[in-house]
Amino acid sequence: MAPLRFKGLLSTLVLTSAMLAAAQGSFAQEKVEEETASQEDVLAKMELFAEVFTRVRDHYVEEVDDKTLIEAALNGALSSLDPHSGYTPPADFVEQREAAKREYGGLGIEVSMEGGLVRVNYAIEEGPAYAAGIRPGDLITAVAGKSIRGMILDDAVADMRGLAGDPVTVTVVSPDGSLSRDVEIVRQQVRGRAVRHRVERGLGYVFIETFNNDKLTLDLTRALEYLKEELGGEIPGLIIDMRGNRGGLLTESVSVSGLFLDGGEVLSARGRDNEDKERYHAEPGELYPDMPIVVLVNSGSASAAEIVAGALQDRGRAVVVGRRTFGKGSVQSVIPIMRSGGALRMTTQRYYTPSGNSIQGRGIMPDLLVASQPDSGEIRKRFREDSLPNSLINPDTTDYKEDYDAILYPSEEIAEEQDFQLSKAVDILKSSRYQTLLHAQNSLPSGTSTQ
Repeated sequence: MAPLRFKGLLSTLVLTSAMLAAAQGSFAQEKVEEETASQEDVLAKMELFAEVFTRVRDHYVEEVDDKTLIEAALNGALSSLDPHSGYTPPADFVEQREAAKREYGGLGIEVSMEGGLVRVNYAIEEGPAYAAGIRPGDLITAVAGKSIRGMILDDAVADMRGLAGDPVTVTVVSPDGSLSRDVEIVRQQVRGRAVRHRVERGLGYVFIETFNNDKLTLDLTRALEYLKEELGGEIPGLIIDMRGNRGGLLTESVSVSGLFLDGGEVLSARGRDNEDKERYHAEPGELYPDMPIVVLVNSGSASAAEIVAGALQDRGRAVVVGRRTFGKGSVQSVIPIMRSGGALRMTTQRYYTPSGNSIQGRGIMPDLLVASQPDSGEIRKRFREDSLPNSLINPDTTDYKEDYDAILYPSEEIAEEQDFQLSKAVDILKSSRYQTLLHAQNSLPSGTSTQ
């Protein structure tokens, strides 16, 4: 937009605002003058922007696209506020929404190679393969009539992928080899599960990869049921691994926490004004009230993962093991901009744990500090929220550093052979130290909320 047109539009807005205020008589004269002066100051700044924009567009050493320049200016302004605010152009906004769904085209199965054949490790219950009768343990020997014996995994599954709505025939052998059958499956867009589970040294283990999946709580509930069955009807202890989990949907963090809490507060979110406060509570009815829980976190655990870890820690429901988390304790509202088709991503609130502690910039401090590798001097320098440019300052305290002398480090040999943090989590659940660490917390009773 040319500077003169820009100035004319803003001048009209300023004049109209002042006339309305005067006509209504609802403001004192001093207030009107103050607002008019403020608006004129904004007008002057916008005129400056328009002039700089025009000069850069017309005289920069290389030709600059108007759209690119404006979008860069918007992002520059927003990123100066904090590292998570910004403007997303239309094409990127569409791509981000699709990526957040974690959807892919296929059969809805997770597979591995076994004896030269493709073994089905997991079949998504809402997926087309499960509906066609394929179950974990089944072996796929051919796709579209072509034998896959001897192929590498990527080549073996390549023909399973395709356009949604197109059918494909796979030859399936039952786990005991007693039955071979051809199964026609219509490919669909299938949402990948976000939870992996297994039995770890007689205990339940679940790895939550992402919270960007609105079926996460359902997947986790099913994983716990599978573990209960595999462990003979009872889970003696559970490890919830959220290391490297960058977060996702707030709703899923609340419902996941609710699986292990009997009601009560999970978190609060507070905005600029005192009135701008929201509280999120778990539903009454905890699934496994007597099951000991260890939560594994590290510096890559952020946002929704921190909400879950903080809630279970504050409420005395789990022992947290690992390293101080990332510290991403702010809420971004995604506001679609209808005129452009893009979106404004703007920080509007901060997260607080049930005890009233802000996660922003400080994260969640584990009850037991355990490193995953020997200290090479780089571990302490890993990036967290408080190291990012323009990150929001924690309103409570900035003194929330790890006690490096208290961190348990593995030896070189152990680090190469095993997951040291996971091993420590298992040891805690199998010893009386679990209760000692749990009782050392200043935990809140069920149903407690802070003001």
